[in-house]
Amino acid sequence: MAGFGLSVYPNQPYFMQLLVLGATGGTGKQTVEQALERGHYVTAFVRNPTKLSIQHPNLTVLTGDVLKPETLVAAVRRQDAVICSLGSKPGQKDHPVADGTVNLIDAMQHVGVRRLLVVSSMGVGSSYEEMNIIGKVLMNTLLRSVMAEKEKQEQAVQQSNLDWLIVRPTNLTNGPITGQYKVGEHLPFSTFAFPHISRADVAAFMLDQLDNDTYLRKAVTITER
Repeated sequence: MAGFGLSVYPNQPYFMQLLVLGATGGTGKQTVEQALERGHYVTAFVRNPTKLSIQHPNLTVLTGDVLKPETLVAAVRRQDAVICSLGSKPGQKDHPVADGTVNLIDAMQHVGVRRLLVVSSMGVGSSYEEMNIIGKVLMNTLLRSVMAEKEKQEQAVQQSNLDWLIVRPTNLTNGPITGQYKVGEHLPFSTFAFPHISRADVAAFMLDQLDNDTYLRKAVTITER
């Protein structure tokens, strides 16, 4: 990876060029803010730049659409890593999470950028069996279309030849960074548990993995201790 100088963060000896997709969402904004605080050079790829109020000399805001592949190539070029925090809403007609991620992977492969970190969701893939009954009911009813997109997204990432990591947060909150969380491919939860984690902690964990291969090509669940 290209480097720009020494970092005060032990897991990241160099400042990086980092592209963030979904930068106007809750976790995406946290990722942008924390990455800038760590000294990284951040490119936020957004459809509506007015939704991103962050200003910083190391921040570049690019307007584009993940469903338009030609806008992604220019954004991905010369980046060291990409963090994808795309989201969708129930009943949404287009498929920005699934199709947008496929377009992103194609763009990364085209320009030779390999590091991809993706924010997915607890309940996707193998983590479905770890959900309690209430969570499974919600996933199969109100959140069915959203989770179907996440399933397709994860499949595309896992089938790619990129250096990927998929992070599956439990219920997201707007709390502060605590650093008190647990991560694993299989985390047991009690029948009546409603596990949660702050978006700030998720963003911090993702940034810690930019040059850490501990979870390389793994899909992990993250939740508060």
